[in-house]
Amino acid sequence: MKLIKDKEFLRNIAHQIDLLNTLGGGVSETYVDVEKYKKGAVINVWAASVNPESFKVVLNNNQLTLFSVLQSDENPEMAAPMFNRTFMLPPQVDLKRIEAVYEDGQLQVKLPYHEDTGKFREIEIKQL
Repeated sequence: MKLIKDKEFLRNIAHQIDLLNTLGGGVSETYVDVEKYKKGAVINVWAASVNPESFKVVLNNNQLTLFSVLQSDENPEMAAPMFNRTFMLPPQVDLKRIEAVYEDGQLQVKLPYHEDTGKFREIEIKQL
């Protein structure tokens, strides 16, 4: 039995099979996990054979949408949605400090809480 040794060829074939499988109604499993901590939360997304460039993270008010699109290298107009998930963020998330990191096949979206969340504060009453 002779194995194909050209890794670039195998990557291209795998990408084309993924694209055709998705367009043909196949399923691409994406795993999403939300971890909550005292200082914030982290959304972890694992999607098999999805390039980091295929992921998009969009924030609109307090709505965070994560999605990925699989595009053909030969025909840029041929694309298929792979994954789409929307999260309604709670008010304690500091929207200005959200960041996304892709490492080792995993997308991590870090949702830090406001630093003063949970601290006791007395509100001064003004007299008019």
